[in-house]
Amino acid sequence: MMTIEVNVSGRTLTGEEERDLADNLLRALTTEESAPESVLESAREFTHVLVTQPRAWATGGPPTGTAPRYLVRLTVPRSWSNDREFGNYVVPRITEAIAATEPDPTRLRREPHCVVQIVGLREHCLGTLGRATTSTEITRLMTRGFRDSGELPDAPEGSTVDPVCGMPVEWSTARYTISHNGVDHAFCAPSCRKVYAEDHGLVRPAGDPR
Repeated sequence: MMTIEVNVSGRTLTGEEERDLADNLLRALTTEESAPESVLESAREFTHVLVTQPRAWATGGPPTGTAPRYLVRLTVPRSWSNDREFGNYVVPRITEAIAATEPDPTRLRREPHCVVQIVGLREHCLGTLGRATTSTEITRLMTRGFRDSGELPDAPEGSTVDPVCGMPVEWSTARYTISHNGVDHAFCAPSCRKVYAEDHGLVRPAGDPR
């Protein structure tokens, strides 16, 4: 679950341009060739992009009229933001999606005028379905369609498929693994590993009093 708030200064966007910018960001963060489409569709449903144009914005450097500024606040579960690879993945994607809407698509790589802040929410500080929801539960909701399908795509050579979300994971760089019934599995993220472990009785679900 992600919320992306984009504040824009120095550009007067029409309603259609705001929508195009929001759609650009939504596609950039929920498109992955190797991911099952059912998982991506769920990810889009749990991703929200808001574009605003503040009436007042004070900052230094060149006038915003000639060098527009962008302040992006990305809010995600803390377990996501604590992984440094997450920031390395999303910051370039956000920057490139915004830059693609500018006359000079390379400007934001040369000038520090697009700032991305990643905010991690503590467990139980994120909710849907009328209740507080953990990051593991969010992963369950986002991957339910794939897990219920029973499908397991073929993995490229040297890789395996995350059994929770269907993403290919290279064995040589796998950071999250587990063995069950003599079979080794690798996962793209700790939340996927936790879902698998809970589903197979390898760890107690959160809140289980046993």
